[in-house]
Amino acid sequence: MRRALATLVVLLGTTVAAAAGQEANPRLEALKKYILEKDYPEVFRDTDYKTRIEDVLDVDIDNDGSKEFVVLYFPHYRQSPPIVIYKVSTNLLVKKVTEGLAPGPLQPLSGDYLDSHNLGMAVDMEVQAQKATPQEFFRAFVKSGMNGFVAYDKFFHVDGRKGSPSYIDMTGVKVPMGKHDCAGFEFSRVRGIAAGGLREDPAKNYLAAWVGDEIWVYLIRGISQDGMLDKQHWVIKAPTGFVGFEPGQGLTYKTESGNAILTLK
Repeated sequence: MRRALATLVVLLGTTVAAAAGQEANPRLEALKKYILEKDYPEVFRDTDYKTRIEDVLDVDIDNDGSKEFVVLYFPHYRQSPPIVIYKVSTNLLVKKVTEGLAPGPLQPLSGDYLDSHNLGMAVDMEVQAQKATPQEFFRAFVKSGMNGFVAYDKFFHVDGRKGSPSYIDMTGVKVPMGKHDCAGFEFSRVRGIAAGGLREDPAKNYLAAWVGDEIWVYLIRGISQDGMLDKQHWVIKAPTGFVGFEPGQGLTYKTESGNAILTLK
């Protein structure tokens, strides 16, 4: 456990410093303290899994005038969001945004992740036509102690992880073979994230996630009091020769022939 915490501290410090082009700041220290002491990621029963953070963005991702931290995780469990947003107040109080993001199409099992069903701590439930929204079902399950929730078009995944509630909206994403459970697939591996203005809309911050040969682009218009995202997203093919985003340069990306700014067109 101590080794896992030390690794997380180093990753948070070095990643944000590289992304923001500066040394660690009080907001970052508050985020470290929150994750390590109050809301450690992916806790099932009494096991705190060693957390792997691959990138951290310090950006006003919901365009409200205040910066958030956008953290790219490599989760242990295939029902956990790869992208999690954290809000930090002016008095350095940290709150995890309830809704995480899992960009990309659903993929065949790779064997790289654990499954909360195998712990006997999860269930998939088919959805019949009814008036309640996925968010309303989620709130009801949280009251019963089931803090992990993934909404698909025809079913829900719920699990009994500890910590603050986690909601993932996968409605509209095609489920392989039309199944009504999550036994045979996992989320896409996110290869990189970036945030900034698009070439056709430089005034707003968009979040871009590189998955396979696609880039999923999100415009987050707001975050509700209970941590749900008011969002819109687009899927575009990665530009020819795309090799990743330029760290700290918004949505500027690298290609084999040079650099350009991401566009939806």
